Amino acid sequence: MSKFFQFLATPFPKPQRTRKNLLYVGLVGIGSSLIILLYKPFGIQNQTGEWLVDVVIFSLGIVFILAIWFMEWGVPAMLPRLFARWSLGKAVLWYAWVMVFVGFVMFIYKNLWGGFQEFTTREFLMVLGRVLIIGLTVSFVVLGVWQYVNQRKIAFITSKETYTITGQNGQSVQFVLQDILYIQSDDNYVDIHYLANGQRKKEVLRSSLKNVESQIVNPLSPVVRCHRQYLINLERFRIAKMTSRAMTLVLNDDQDEVPVSKKYIPILKQQLSTRP
Repeated sequence: MSKFFQFLATPFPKPQRTRKNLLYVGLVGIGSSLIILLYKPFGIQNQTGEWLVDVVIFSLGIVFILAIWFMEWGVPAMLPRLFARWSLGKAVLWYAWVMVFVGFVMFIYKNLWGGFQEFTTREFLMVLGRVLIIGLTVSFVVLGVWQYVNQRKIAFITSKETYTITGQNGQSVQFVLQDILYIQSDDNYVDIHYLANGQRKKEVLRSSLKNVESQIVNPLSPVVRCHRQYLINLERFRIAKMTSRAMTLVLNDDQDEVPVSKKYIPILKQQLSTRP
């Protein structure tokens, strides 16, 4: 269970208030309205034939857009402390709450037009379910499935987060994960090789490699163990030599070579072979 909570505490990208994401939300909302009008899911259709009803149905997507914009752009601007030290666990809770909020707004909007004749818990849950199904379906079409399943891209975004590494004597250092090249064990110390303003540097920290690994290696991190003495940043290395029983990695744009233990060869071969 402790590993599960450690996984939830993994640093995760904060909600980004960018024009691209603003456009994405708009496309999802408009796409949802068009799907409802064209395919009439869940029995949502114009049974009267009046154009005003079609306008109301189409406006459901607009309400969806406004609700998401408020949660993703308004709330972070009003409560910046809420988004400090953002983690995967916070992201899961946050987006669950976003969906509940959007569902509630859609529920209220629907009842405003229907005279609150279906203002019940059952109807709210049905509206919430529709929002989830239609919103997620359109999101996959608009944003592209690859944005949701491409772990490399997620890892790349996560690598921009700042991690604090604490040694066994209490000394702490901070690194943006993507700046780390590799970490080498040296008896009771570790040598952290990294980039600072484009220049190679080395930080020596009194710690075991296992202690460092527990603080920066997680399912979303590009830093992985490849040997009992080494942690490497996958984004910084390529395969130099490889046989069925041995593998050597070399640092991009440099000559540093790192060995790979036999048990790590299959997974590193797969991960590095799929990188451009």
